[in-house]
Amino acid sequence: MGLFGIGKKRTSVTVHGSSTFMQGSDGRYTKQAKKNKKIRREKEKGMVLEPHTPAELRGYIENKYGVQELDQSDDRFKRAYMGIKAHLVFEHAPELVETPEMEEPKHPPVSEHDPDYMAYRENREIRWKEAVKVDPEKFPMHLHVYNIAIMQVSGPAAWLEVYVETEHAYLAFKEIALEYEEQYTTKRVIADIVKYFGASEADRELKNERYVQLVSVQ
Repeated sequence: MGLFGIGKKRTSVTVHGSSTFMQGSDGRYTKQAKKNKKIRREKEKGMVLEPHTPAELRGYIENKYGVQELDQSDDRFKRAYMGIKAHLVFEHAPELVETPEMEEPKHPPVSEHDPDYMAYRENREIRWKEAVKVDPEKFPMHLHVYNIAIMQVSGPAAWLEVYVETEHAYLAFKEIALEYEEQYTTKRVIADIVKYFGASEADRELKNERYVQLVSVQ
């Protein structure tokens, strides 16, 4: 997932998990994509892989940044849990979702009330709710959420929520920056955590999200 939001209050989400990395459904590359691929290849040269387990990652976050995980009764935890569970179910066990996935309409929407797109959005909403409700015994999930304050002299400049799901070795971030310039501070923390989590040789072979994210922060 990419970044979104501009202005003084800035929110972004960076997902780092085990989903397969795709270059694009149509196989075509823009000039920028080719340039990015070349840069990525350069970053990969000589990169040492030192993977850590989700349990080790949790200890690293708690010790280095002096934070404890959010209680499961916290609304921030509940919101994250639902979104991440749905994401992981679609990624690892889509067969547990009863409603078939509807293909996105190929034509541009005529308006926000375009019937084809309304049906498509409704289908996505139904499937999301079904994924969230999947029986935990059929799809075990153990989520840990940390909230790191990014401080400056005058007080907090940003907050970074870190999501560590241990069952699927999944890592994600949600960034809330009070000032646009502070994104660079939060990015340094994200890079530090991603580098510690690392990636394995198997991840390198698969070119999965965990590996691609590691390359991106080098």
